[in-house]
Amino acid sequence: MKILHKNCDRSLAKEKTLPRNSYLVRYNDDNGEEKYDIVQSNSRVEIFDYYYDTYGKDGIKFISWTEGTVNPKLYGEKKQEDKKRNKK
Repeated sequence: MKILHKNCDRSLAKEKTLPRNSYLVRYNDDNGEEKYDIVQSNSRVEIFDYYYDTYGKDGIKFISWTEGTVNPKLYGEKKQEDKKRNKK
C-alpha cells in the first residue's frame, strides 16, 4: 500500500492521471476531523487494515475507487525524451 496524497481534497480523486488501482479513503483522524487520502493498493483489505490499526474502529468511513486510468505499472514513470540523431 502506498499513500499518494495525504489529507487532500476529495475532488482530486477525479483526476484521470491516477493509477487504476487507487482509492479515495475517508476517515476521521485522532482529533475526530474528517480527512481524505488517495491510496494505491492491490487490495481494499490492506487499506482497511492500515486505517483500522492507525485510527481505530470508528476512524475509517469509506473506501471508493478514484477515476484514475493509468496502468499501475506505468504510474510515476517519467516519459523519456526522444533523442534526435544528428545526420551528416
